[in-house]
Amino acid sequence: MEGDLATTVAKAITIYGTGAGIFLLFFVISEIFLRWREGKRPLGGEGLANIVLFPFGPLLEAVILNGLLIAGMFMLYNITPLRVPVELWTLPIYFLVGEFGYYWFHRIGHEVRILWADHSIHHSAEIYDFTVNLRHTPFSTVYRFIAWGPLALLGFNPLVLVLIAMSAPAFQSLCHTERVGRFAPWFEWLFCTPSNHAVHHASNPLYIDRNYGGLLNIWDHVFGTYQRLEDHTPPVYGLTRPVNSNNPGTILLHEFRYLARDFRAAPDWRTRLNVLFGKPGKTFEADGPGKGMRPAAGLEAAE
Repeated sequence: MEGDLATTVAKAITIYGTGAGIFLLFFVISEIFLRWREGKRPLGGEGLANIVLFPFGPLLEAVILNGLLIAGMFMLYNITPLRVPVELWTLPIYFLVGEFGYYWFHRIGHEVRILWADHSIHHSAEIYDFTVNLRHTPFSTVYRFIAWGPLALLGFNPLVLVLIAMSAPAFQSLCHTERVGRFAPWFEWLFCTPSNHAVHHASNPLYIDRNYGGLLNIWDHVFGTYQRLEDHTPPVYGLTRPVNSNNPGTILLHEFRYLARDFRAAPDWRTRLNVLFGKPGKTFEADGPGKGMRPAAGLEAAE
């Protein structure tokens, strides 16, 4: 039985990873082609950096990390007596719970500083196009497990849950673009669209720490983190503390360097723990409060 399960998991990961990779490759090639048609440089320095960063995120995830994630969640699933059956009638429940898990995985990646150091790699791109989706992060599996592990303990089948939840970043390959305008208001309210996800990638005080949803905005509305794109505030992409480099190593380590600096300079262990696990923008900074750190949700009014 365990051998059959392992085979099923391996096949599912292979199929999903291959399909998502082809999907992503199609949009990257489309971006390069469209730029060429428009008389622009097909790939600038940032686009080339995104391609170099591809093995550190999507490829690593598809080949190794998703398997480890599902294996870890099955360990939790096997110690609980709870079971949510995988039936036709439960699939909508799995979908909403998968969206819930994705929302919280995404949100803690923004609101816990040590996790933001990793997730900020994806947000450091200052040109918002299809190649941004190549700039994924190497350690996101850790906080996926933190957010999704409790759902396995509640009896949700990890394989089904992860495949549903992981459909969000695959779908969001479509959303990293300014080539698509806004849709009908009801559609924008309900779904993650290019304009909604542009808000999420913007560094404007109005937009920071908003729109965490995967395919839907449902949980953003429930938890008060939804923000529409306003005509009076065009999005400014990138970090409030810019990387100012297309060197892949610099991009990967940018926020980790500040994190390590502040951890070392913190006067006591309580402050050090707050540096690691507090909200970005609300933790100790070696160069003084508010100098360079991205503001967290709730600090917008002070900007």
